[in-house]
Amino acid sequence: MSLSFNRVQYNRLYEQVLEQIENQIESGDLKLGDRLPTERELSNKIGVSRGTLREAFRILEEQGIIETKPGGGRYLRNIQTNAYTKMNNSIISELQKAAIIDLLEIREILELKMVELACERITKEEIDQLEKGLNENQENRSLDYDFHIELARASKNIVIVNFMKLNINIIKEARKMSFNNTTNFTSAIQEHREILDAVKNGDKNLAKEKLLMHLSKIRVRMNQEEVNLPQEF
Repeated sequence: MSLSFNRVQYNRLYEQVLEQIENQIESGDLKLGDRLPTERELSNKIGVSRGTLREAFRILEEQGIIETKPGGGRYLRNIQTNAYTKMNNSIISELQKAAIIDLLEIREILELKMVELACERITKEEIDQLEKGLNENQENRSLDYDFHIELARASKNIVIVNFMKLNINIIKEARKMSFNNTTNFTSAIQEHREILDAVKNGDKNLAKEKLLMHLSKIRVRMNQEEVNLPQEF
C-alpha cells in the first residue's frame, strides 16, 4: 500500500498533520481494517517527530479508532465512520500538546543561554520595555509571548531571536493552554517578573533557575487542561 503523504510546512504544523491523516481516511486511501504506516515511515514522510505521532496514535487507540496487534503494527478498526468526525478536535489538541512539549524541551536548552546573554547585554531601554510589557499584560493577555521575544532581543543573538519568531504560533498555543484562567495568568506574569528581576541584577544563575521554573510550570498548567473527548500538543 502506497500512501501519498506530503512533508508539512512548519508555519501550520499541527493543522497540516491532522489534515493529512484525515484526508487519507476521508479519501478512502486509508480504509477500515488497513494497516497504518510505521512511526518511522510516517515521520519521514510528513516531517514531524515520532513523539508527536506516537502521542496522536495513543489517543486514537484509547478511543478505539485504531488497534495495535502484537508484532503486526497499528490498524484502523472497523468502527462507524462518524466516530472520526467526533475525534477531530481531540486529535488536534493532542497533536498540538505533543509538539508544544517538544518545543519546550528545545526552549529549555536555548533560553538558558538566552537569559545568560541577556544578563550581560541588556540595556536600560530594553529593561524599561520589558517592564512596560509586563504592566500591559495585566490588561491584555495576548501580549504574554512578547516577553520572551523581547528577552531574546536583549540577548543580541539573531539566531535566538529568529527561533522565537519562527515558533511564535506554537508559543501562542502554549499560552492558550497554560493561561486558561486568571490564577494561571497571574502566576505566569509573576514568573516573568522574577526572571526579569534576575536579569536586571545580572544574576545569571538565578535567571536560569527562574526560567526553568517558568517552563516547568507551563508543562504543569498544560497537563491540568482537560479536553472533552468522546475522550491534551
